[in-house]
Amino acid sequence: MSSYRMDLTGTRDEAPLRPWLASSFDTELDWYRLLARTALPPQSAPAIWVSAGDGALRAALPVRSDGPGRLAALGNFYTATFAPQLHAVADMSALLRDMLTAERAYSLDLQPLAPEDARYVPMRAAAEAAGLVCFDYFCFGNWYLPARGLRYDTYLAGRPGTLRSTLKRKGKKFLAAGGAIEVVTGGAALDAAMAAYQQVYDASWKRAEPFPDFMPGFLRLCAARGWLRLGVARLNATPIAAQVWVVREGHAAIYKLAYDDTQAQWSAGSLLTAALMQRVLDEEQVNEVDYLIGDDAYKRDWMTHRRERRGLRVYDPRRLRGLTAAIGEWGRRAVKRLLRRE
Repeated sequence: MSSYRMDLTGTRDEAPLRPWLASSFDTELDWYRLLARTALPPQSAPAIWVSAGDGALRAALPVRSDGPGRLAALGNFYTATFAPQLHAVADMSALLRDMLTAERAYSLDLQPLAPEDARYVPMRAAAEAAGLVCFDYFCFGNWYLPARGLRYDTYLAGRPGTLRSTLKRKGKKFLAAGGAIEVVTGGAALDAAMAAYQQVYDASWKRAEPFPDFMPGFLRLCAARGWLRLGVARLNATPIAAQVWVVREGHAAIYKLAYDDTQAQWSAGSLLTAALMQRVLDEEQVNEVDYLIGDDAYKRDWMTHRRERRGLRVYDPRRLRGLTAAIGEWGRRAVKRLLRRE
């Protein structure tokens, strides 16, 4: 059994990739295809390294170039979680050896990984079995709400009093002033909702999207797969807040949110979050609500639990640059440990 490189921009038969086991929307094959097509520079050379045998997928690793001799997980700032296809440590270990040799790479950086994923520990074991030097590191905090059996009224009662008061006061004023909230999942309303989202995003504090084709493609992908919950808050028909939630297999991910800075007095973003939260808890009865990336202070008002996303950086000590890089990282970490003791 051997491993080979599958170019995501090519036309090679993808039958060996089935069945592809995705744990989140951003570990789906369609997600990687979308990234490769719309959100990576050409020099990234996105691909999936595959090991298949006996008519079944044995291991797979979506990667991109991170510079000469360096590979990284196929993702970027749009990615909240990365995961390999890993069924046996030995298969992934062989794939790693084949990949690094063929790509003439001395390093591989995999992130962000979920430590609670069953593939997290085996991935490191596979790298070590391949003779690679491994370093684990922190990526970012991830705030979430365990929601199995939780209903909105019970959830809201447990939120901070200041948040409850804001939702009550601003909700009344927003409705009295001609405010309205809609949630679009697809269909004929999708184009108008996407235009409203873009209008709000352009009026918000956020910088312009570096890859403008990504979000429209992502919204259409989510709508086609039944995942999209695109919330729009309008004041007298003018959109002033918008949020993109992704609901997939009992998991509600809060992916993008924005509001018009000039209309901040309405707290439309908070009202929209509350409306979407009520929908996913009471109507869709999800098992978890996930704020994805970052330790922003406001997330503590809405979520109850925190976990981490980690990275795994590996070096090939058989290559001089890999050995040098590994020694350098050892040294930097040793210095940090010493400084913490002082």
